[in-house]
Amino acid sequence: MQREHWHLTEGLIFAHFAVFILSATMPEGLRALALIPGNIGARPWTLVTYQFVHGSSMFWFFISMLVLWIMARPIEENWGSPRFLAFWLISTFGASLTAAALAKPLYGDVGFGTCLLFTFATLYPEVEFRLFFIIPVKVKYLAVIAGAILVYSSLSYGLVGGLANIAGVSSGYLFFLAIRRLPSRRILAFELKKRRAETVIKSEDAQAEDRNRGWDVNVREAEERARTGGAIADQDEEFLAELDGAKDPAITVCAPTEFGFIDDDVCRSCTGYPECAARFIRMAAEEKERE
Repeated sequence: MQREHWHLTEGLIFAHFAVFILSATMPEGLRALALIPGNIGARPWTLVTYQFVHGSSMFWFFISMLVLWIMARPIEENWGSPRFLAFWLISTFGASLTAAALAKPLYGDVGFGTCLLFTFATLYPEVEFRLFFIIPVKVKYLAVIAGAILVYSSLSYGLVGGLANIAGVSSGYLFFLAIRRLPSRRILAFELKKRRAETVIKSEDAQAEDRNRGWDVNVREAEERARTGGAIADQDEEFLAELDGAKDPAITVCAPTEFGFIDDDVCRSCTGYPECAARFIRMAAEEKERE
């Protein structure tokens, strides 16, 4: 399958690695990337950069990036990068704007990661992961556990705040549910290619029909002269040569008895019309000659 020239999944992983490496050399600089209530006006970029701020554990960071690669890549392949970008933006801003409204600090990719897990579990519920590389568990159960944790952690914000937190953290998943019935990139590409082919075929049929209509009157007259005179008239030799030169070797013509001039629905736009017409004229002359 031909892929697009750019891919958000690889770009996200690169950004995570870049920030993680910087955090090892400039840990204080992470404060400029984390979302801190009250500082958003001075640091608006933190509405996005918070998700690239990770802890210092190298092991868990690599596990997080591996999961991101495993889950995000097939979804992006299926949707295409533009739709996946919209999914990422909604997940990102849904979590950060909710955190800003609830005045809670935010760092790590909890928003996008949660939406990605829920979406992946909906699309591929039977896929198995191995916790700690040992315990097999299907991703749909991991999504249920993550959902329960999200609901429990939201209780501290009260009913309204808790619902807002759940909706904000799950905003990308809600977006997915809203657009999941839309055709995927593959289907869209197939339909587009199909419509282009239909357009080309209609255009070719129209051109063939115009050409056949231009010949049809001469074919009828030449056939009548051949049937009456028992031979090809001298005035029709050049016309027969024209028909012979217009034969399409890629076309297998119908039986002689099925030729019906342009009155026939098939003959009207068939590229094999000149071959059938030339044969029809010659057969008319041969039939008269045998009489």
